[in-house]
Amino acid sequence: MIAQLSTSAAPTQLAIVRRTLSVGWGLFLVLLLTSFGTPVWAQGSEIERRIAPLSPIDLKFMDDQRQAVERLANRMGRSLTGRADRDVDTLQQILDRNYVPADDELTLQAMGIVFGDLLGRELSMNWVVYRDRAGRSRALRYRDSDTYLFPVTMISRRVAAGSERPLADIYAATVDKTRRQLPGARWLN
Repeated sequence: MIAQLSTSAAPTQLAIVRRTLSVGWGLFLVLLLTSFGTPVWAQGSEIERRIAPLSPIDLKFMDDQRQAVERLANRMGRSLTGRADRDVDTLQQILDRNYVPADDELTLQAMGIVFGDLLGRELSMNWVVYRDRAGRSRALRYRDSDTYLFPVTMISRRVAAGSERPLADIYAATVDKTRRQLPGARWLN
């Protein structure tokens, strides 16, 4: 004899237990999250932004990115020199020769790291990890001030927007605008 399968729509005892446990865990999480006072996303500016030095992983990743851009420059018979005029032109040539597809965001951001190195050298800025509500980014910071640049995405966003503005113009405008924001800038004019 074959046992008949149940065709009842009534919930089984196991389904009732599972539903009760999931509701119980949900209530527990709500109580846990609200028992610590104000949630992190609603706290003041102290939580909104955190600055830290680059981690060893960041340093290694950025070095690998620089090497990837160096290999692209080598395809043209060039190398990265650390000289802004030369390296910005090299980055422009990489874009103009379509060595990097528009959807290759990682390589475009690698070019942004090289671009950032040039900006950092020109403006005496250093790489830091910048965390805020939007997430974690690598940024350039001027000393201990609140002056930051986010060059990693400068080139990738330019390409994504279809902009044809030369990188040399972007570099010059960024340097000019940032210099005016630096502490003591009124003395530089």
